[in-house]
Amino acid sequence: MAKRALGRIINISICLMMFAASLLSFPTWTVLASETGPMMPPQVAGKTRDCLDCHRYPNVETNAGAFASQAFCLECHQKETCNKTVGNEKVSLKIDPSKIRKGRHAFVACISCHTDVAKSPHQSTTGANCSACHPYHNGAGEIHAPHLRVRCQACHGVSKFVYLDKKTNEVRLAHTNAGKMPIGLTDHDLQDTHQADFCKRCHTEDNKVGASNAVLPPKSFICIMCHDVSVTMGGAVFWVASIVFIIGILLTLHFWFQGSVQGEEKSMHRKIGLASESIWSTIFSRDFFTILKTFFLDVILQRRLLQESVKRWFIHSLIFLPILLRFLLSVFTFFVSRIGPESSLAVTLIDKNSGFMAFTNDLCGILILTGIVLSVIQRIVIKPPHVTSETKDNLALLIIGLLVLLGFMAEGVRILMTQVPCEVALYSFIGYPISRLLSLLTIQWTALYPYLWWSHAAVGAFFVAYLPFGKMRHIFNTPLTLLLNYKMK
Repeated sequence: MAKRALGRIINISICLMMFAASLLSFPTWTVLASETGPMMPPQVAGKTRDCLDCHRYPNVETNAGAFASQAFCLECHQKETCNKTVGNEKVSLKIDPSKIRKGRHAFVACISCHTDVAKSPHQSTTGANCSACHPYHNGAGEIHAPHLRVRCQACHGVSKFVYLDKKTNEVRLAHTNAGKMPIGLTDHDLQDTHQADFCKRCHTEDNKVGASNAVLPPKSFICIMCHDVSVTMGGAVFWVASIVFIIGILLTLHFWFQGSVQGEEKSMHRKIGLASESIWSTIFSRDFFTILKTFFLDVILQRRLLQESVKRWFIHSLIFLPILLRFLLSVFTFFVSRIGPESSLAVTLIDKNSGFMAFTNDLCGILILTGIVLSVIQRIVIKPPHVTSETKDNLALLIIGLLVLLGFMAEGVRILMTQVPCEVALYSFIGYPISRLLSLLTIQWTALYPYLWWSHAAVGAFFVAYLPFGKMRHIFNTPLTLLLNYKMK
């Protein structure tokens, strides 16, 4: 007991000594603070401030916490003297509280957006972090492209002065206007993105940020064969292609039902009912995995074609499998970018400059071109018997080849135009060399790019419209035929 009592006395003595030391050092601390000029005044309205007025982190998820955070920051940032030096000029950091109160961020704490500024030294390296609350634009959605290299403020801020930051490869708000006069970057008003000329701040002639001269429409949903797309039909050319495609599918179905379906020869309604019943009962039968195996071997891996000719199978696979891969990847991207648009996977998939997408796209394109070249050599030089009756394949090869070539050309111009850094663009092992070759030509690529984009889009639309009429309609015929034949066995 004596030892325990002695221990308590020692602990109490130590605490008293520390408290006395803190009291003795308090005046010295006050003097030092006044000499160095504290950022926040030690007194407000003639009253000494409590320590927690500054040294606390309010619950910024509540309105009271958000207002407390704003009040803390506005003690300095609503003064005329609040500025910073950029080069040889002073840029104002003054904020108008009334603008915040009227805006959509009225109940948001400053540090919820400016996440890296609440520190010592009191400075920001990234600016407002909009992605902490707002996801990236869904691929080819609202603004026709994700614009991942464009800072949110460059579009959504009211200032129209932007520039391309070569260090970060980002389009950002400028500190100075066209007349080299310093401008403030603290206006929290948001741009009306529904204005007709909203995109003109970047998409103009002779722009310095690598944007095309014209504002291009969003990729149509029919472009999902190869690209991430939005739920829209895009321009008139895509509408026409879609209508022709639907007509072709309907004509194909009409042709199918001209014959007998499970013994029924007259009633079209009965034929459709029997065919539908056959397909669904096959899919939901006990043999589903057997059907899936047959589909994988005969449709995807082309087992029957391999049994006929290894050479034909190899050439056909070089063309068919990359197209299938691009299609599956596009569908996967479409759903991922809408289920979790803020995820790193979604950002990687919608970013044309990401290493994975750049390499995959170029690899698929070069494999398709290799298959087309081998097919052309076979038709012109070798001339096997089976090609004499397949003239429709020639048009299909021409369309696909032209589509891929225009795609590579557009990619090279895009890399050159947007000034993608070498270490990023290298993953486009076809597009980047093309961009280097094109850089030797004195052409205004920002003006040429829209024409290349539309050419590629028009050929792609024609490809979709041609699918139900040419030899490539077996893309649809083969799976359905396998299902129907399997049920009838």
